[in-house]
Amino acid sequence: MNAYELAYEYVQHTNRCIFLTGKAGTGKTTFLHRLKKECPKQLTVVAPTGVAAINAEGVTIHSLFQLPPQLFIPTIEARRQLFSEMQMRGTKQRVLRNLELLVIDEVSMVRADLLDAIDAVLRHFKHQPRLPFGGVQVLFIGDLFQLSPVARESEWQILREFYSGPYFFQAQVFQELKPVYIELDHVFRQTNNDFVEILNQVRNNTLSAESLKILNKRYIPDFEPSRQSEHYITLSTHNSKVDAINQREMQMLKGKEYIYNAEIKDTFPESMFPIDKTLTLKVGARVMFVKNDSSQEKLYYNGKLGVVKSLSATTIQVICEDNKVIDVHSETWENIRYTAVAGSDTVTSEVIGSFSHFPLRLAWAITIHKAQGLTFDRVVIDAADAFAAGQVYVALSRCRSLDGVVLLTPIPSRALTNARDVLYFTDNQLDIDSTHMLLQPAKMEYLTILLCAAYDFRGLISRFSSFSRAVKTMDSIQGDAPSFFIPVIGGLEGLQIIAERFQQQIRQIIYTPVSLPSRPIASPPNLVERLKAAANYFSPKLKQIIDAIAKCSLRTNDKSDAAFLKQNLSDLHADIARIVHIHSALITDPTIDGYFQARKSFRWVDPKFVLQATRRKVRSDASAFQSLILFYRGMTIPQIAKERKMTQRTIAKHLRFFIDQDMVNISNFQPSDQILLAK
Repeated sequence: MNAYELAYEYVQHTNRCIFLTGKAGTGKTTFLHRLKKECPKQLTVVAPTGVAAINAEGVTIHSLFQLPPQLFIPTIEARRQLFSEMQMRGTKQRVLRNLELLVIDEVSMVRADLLDAIDAVLRHFKHQPRLPFGGVQVLFIGDLFQLSPVARESEWQILREFYSGPYFFQAQVFQELKPVYIELDHVFRQTNNDFVEILNQVRNNTLSAESLKILNKRYIPDFEPSRQSEHYITLSTHNSKVDAINQREMQMLKGKEYIYNAEIKDTFPESMFPIDKTLTLKVGARVMFVKNDSSQEKLYYNGKLGVVKSLSATTIQVICEDNKVIDVHSETWENIRYTAVAGSDTVTSEVIGSFSHFPLRLAWAITIHKAQGLTFDRVVIDAADAFAAGQVYVALSRCRSLDGVVLLTPIPSRALTNARDVLYFTDNQLDIDSTHMLLQPAKMEYLTILLCAAYDFRGLISRFSSFSRAVKTMDSIQGDAPSFFIPVIGGLEGLQIIAERFQQQIRQIIYTPVSLPSRPIASPPNLVERLKAAANYFSPKLKQIIDAIAKCSLRTNDKSDAAFLKQNLSDLHADIARIVHIHSALITDPTIDGYFQARKSFRWVDPKFVLQATRRKVRSDASAFQSLILFYRGMTIPQIAKERKMTQRTIAKHLRFFIDQDMVNISNFQPSDQILLAK
């Protein structure tokens, strides 16, 4: 089994966190695309920047986890402050609660404190404070020898108290994980073994004097790519240099200038624009395609170079190195968000905005940063001002062969230095053979976790308890809430006691020494028999709870409270129905694949809860009038709530009634009170 398939097995059939790395051109992006198509787990893809997220067809870390832009300090006080200020909607909470696999792309740019913030959020919303990332499997994808995290000196002065360095593997949560380290080692981009070896030496800070001499033979100081060949692209370290080259070359072209603007729909912030909003071209301009052709013809790919052949107000023709003329059509990039499908475990994505434009950018030069992930036949490298570890490696590894590389300046030795922390981390990982040996035990461990999780009701108990506490604060609720919640929570607590004993039986059956290695891990003796007995015991009792939820007699005359009740009752009803379905399915196929097939085949019927009571036309109770009297005395809503020992929400409801009856004008309230009344 090669490294690529080994990584796929770990993702599909274990719950181990994985760091998937590899040299440039080894197929990390291909792996991600395959995973998104085939993996049965509920997954989301995130990246540290908007452009990286769009390219990975995911979302930014900050948007998914609702993180503020400032530093995260890994202390108890900082966590409390984070959650007190966080305003995460119920739909996004359900996404995190259902999440099983988190993919972090371009992880080399993720700073340690950001990873600890992700960990804190997942522990909180997964209700698993003792488990790293709340028990979510995390797949880290990236190359530490490429772009590094940014930590300004002022920020590092604060962070250095908590971290030995800025890299993601120096996060506190990472020390608990000990993830599987898998390095893809087959280079698809370069085919010349000598060049591959030189790149490896650059990557590992082991470049020999002979190899440096071979590299610097490509130094051609007077080389002018725009004069000698149409198919060289200059890679430089800074945007200012790149812009100057492109603008100079554009100005030298004769002919009419054409301007094309992107079409932006709905939500697509400027920070996520994959290319500039405005594209200015002339015939003869050097251009690069920045997206794969979405049509069936597949005429171009991200990084393909060409020259503008003809232009009109609505069309662009580009001729490429193979002399093929391409009629360029507009491409669309989508901004997505993840959402949880009500009544199921499914995490799905929905498009919330789009950016449509001709997929081109001027390409006499681009920055090394923007070249990451691309492949070229001929490059001109200006690395004299390389300022970040790995920049020279990124630039060199963009090219398929050393013969296609031209250096405008000799490569300075200081630009070939990668961080010692990175080298120490990579040098102290298990080799591929040891990682392969750990796969089968990891599969066994994951099967045990899935089976035990199917008979673990602590999460349901916690959610019912939270739901019960919330209902107690609602003055609009009609009906006997204790008579509904107490039997349900009590019933689940009783089942949990029995379930914990059954979990012990599962572990004993799976880890019985006689079962190894003569049988497949997926089919331990007696497992089916015990699962059948457990389903026969638990399913009838769980169905009684399902019926009790469906017959819930709670009512409310408040629309927002009714929506809150319906959402919680529907989610809990679906969750328990899913558990019953999984119990039944595991009897016939007690395997990892069988578990996910059961999840996939689950269908839920909404009980169509009727929770809205008829609104009373007149509200004349003494409590509401007492609040009105205190308002007339000049007190604000928070002051009235404190005086009467009630919630601000309750006082706002009292006063809203009198506003609706035209007995009080809302303009008489202070602005802060008007906000409370509008909610």
